[in-house]
Amino acid sequence: MSTVLSGCDHGDDFSGFDALTIARTGSLELDMTPDEAQPLFTAPGEKLWIPTWDPVMLSGDGYEKGTAFVTSNHRHTTYWLVTDYDTAAKHAQYVRVTPGANTGTVDVSITSNGNGGSTVVVAYQLTGLSPSGNADLEDSFSESKYAAMMEEWRTMINDSREKIDDHFDR
Repeated sequence: MSTVLSGCDHGDDFSGFDALTIARTGSLELDMTPDEAQPLFTAPGEKLWIPTWDPVMLSGDGYEKGTAFVTSNHRHTTYWLVTDYDTAAKHAQYVRVTPGANTGTVDVSITSNGNGGSTVVVAYQLTGLSPSGNADLEDSFSESKYAAMMEEWRTMINDSREKIDDHFDR
């Protein structure tokens, strides 16, 4: 039995397809403790600092392993599953699938920076699911664009600090 993935350039035949995998790791410094920072890297937490982020929760609350949610951004629908959310280790892992485009993982690890703040390390590993998915990864996840994304995240979080603090009653 064959499965046809909607939006794929190659239908259901992956035999001649050369999938591209891109791994990127970057970090950002935040002027908040790891305990304060961790909830910001969840489906509901990112709503506080990303204006276009509007996940639809399918199961779970976003702060626990097994949470499933869907987002629609950048012309694509992406399905997410939280595979790890460890408040003691300050680590979260997400598996994501954007049909016809890419699939992979997002890992977030947060540590104290020794100055009362946090270092957030974000690692993406994504594999293209189509020729256009490969091309999108090469463009959207180039080393320079990934570094710029980390800086943009830091800026958006800092610019949203009042909203974040009000939400968490800090």
